[in-house]
Amino acid sequence: MSKTTTFNILIFMLLCTVNGFAQSYEPTRQSLSNYEVPEWYKDAKIGLFYHWGPGSVPGLHFNKDVLAFCRQKGVYKDSGTAKRNPPGQWGANMYPKPGLPDNEQNSNYLLHKRFFGDPKEFGYKELIPLLTGAKFDPKKIVNLVEQAGIKYIVPMAVHHDGFAMWDSKVIDEFNAMKMGPKRNTTKEIIDEARLRGMKVGVSTHVARHSWYYSKTPGYDVSDPRYVQLYGEGSKNGLPTPEAIQKWEDTMEELVDTFHPDYIFVDGGTADIYTNEKSYVMNDAFRRIVSNYYNTSLEAGVEPVLTFKRESLWKEEAVPDYEGGFLSDIAPYTWQTHFNNVGWFYRPGQNANPSHINFRKMIDAISKNGNVLLNIALRPDGSIQEEEVQFYKDLGAWTSMVGEGIYGSRPWLVYGEFTNALKPKILTSNFRGKVYEDPEAVPMGAIKLNKADIRYTRSKDNKSVYATILAWPKEPVTLTSFSKDGVGKSLEIKNITLLGSDEIINWKHKEEGIVIKAPSKPVFSDQNWPVTFKLNIR
Repeated sequence: MSKTTTFNILIFMLLCTVNGFAQSYEPTRQSLSNYEVPEWYKDAKIGLFYHWGPGSVPGLHFNKDVLAFCRQKGVYKDSGTAKRNPPGQWGANMYPKPGLPDNEQNSNYLLHKRFFGDPKEFGYKELIPLLTGAKFDPKKIVNLVEQAGIKYIVPMAVHHDGFAMWDSKVIDEFNAMKMGPKRNTTKEIIDEARLRGMKVGVSTHVARHSWYYSKTPGYDVSDPRYVQLYGEGSKNGLPTPEAIQKWEDTMEELVDTFHPDYIFVDGGTADIYTNEKSYVMNDAFRRIVSNYYNTSLEAGVEPVLTFKRESLWKEEAVPDYEGGFLSDIAPYTWQTHFNNVGWFYRPGQNANPSHINFRKMIDAISKNGNVLLNIALRPDGSIQEEEVQFYKDLGAWTSMVGEGIYGSRPWLVYGEFTNALKPKILTSNFRGKVYEDPEAVPMGAIKLNKADIRYTRSKDNKSVYATILAWPKEPVTLTSFSKDGVGKSLEIKNITLLGSDEIINWKHKEEGIVIKAPSKPVFSDQNWPVTFKLNIR
């Protein structure tokens, strides 16, 4: 080995150490447990991904009645019309089960026949040309996201259906550069976001691709000519070696192509263990993660990867809970993700009022969590009006209360309940877990009331932020600062209201700190949470 080569290796090892990461990672639990979540992610708090692909196209025909039929609710409940199916998972449910009459088929199959014709003639691949992307505008999307106060954006790379939304070399036939939009959509979003200095990621759901579709004989889904789109299938309940290798190759290509700051990995990683008690997918997952970490270190990227359903241990990457919330502060970083009007474009669903989402967000952040929001793009790439309005609301809210969110850390307790009820602990998780971690904080089902309080703190411990989940028309008592509360020893210098210049009247009593809100609300919508800043002496 030459002196120059030796010197370069030493410099690389030094840089890795300075950055706070292990020098290299092996695909083992022991090695990956040396991972440390970077500060940028802990500070960012709010990210966004979007769902967009051929599975968006059926939304062109959706309304409330279609949703009711798909879910077998309303007039269809208990009618024996069809089998209930998720409205978003079109490709998985649009092919018939052999030998069953229509009223025993899944609802998506019957809807597909109504919208597009028999899937024997109009298969999933025929949806791709209808994904036009004619109004897909990365500048407009990123601008909306940036103004909303979102710190990392995660464009769709590949969903369960296996259709790549970038110019893939692994999925070299069925990708958005060659079909549908005929644009490198993932790259366009990443490039636009990086121009603005935003952190970027890729959203991947392809771990379950090989067994996602029902391989019904006589349909295109079982035709070997289309195996790249429809997957290799499984044998004896396990994915084929070719399917696992394709997953690894796809993920490696995304890492090498985009050097993402963040990767979202959906829960298909846990399916095989749940069904077959095999760790074959988890072994492959660790190879994927170690490659991502090592490649990122070489590229100067501080990587973050989230996983679902305990398919790794929380020390190896960041655990994510779909629509879930923890029952208490976690001593580790975690994430939840949820949607506002569905995952994929499905008109007929009611959007949550903005304040409901804001309350869920601050609850997660107070417990050491990040939040990944979703946009359901139309087939033409545009954004639904109700979603545009929500992200405008989000920008208005974070512009006022952001100091208590971005760069914050959990305080001694996450909050207080006005109804004095403890959160209900959930005893099960969606579709099962791979590992049962006795140190993991359990999920909790919590009803958030408008007078509840959530706490965060500044990293320097000089400020505590108390967020009231709606405008307090009556004086608020922070009981965590009572004579027996966790904050009893803290000496408060003054209290301000984020977004307001008015002087705040407050008193520190035995029962806690009593705050009287000013006469003028911060927001016109008084359901929006507001944040008081307690400055510590």
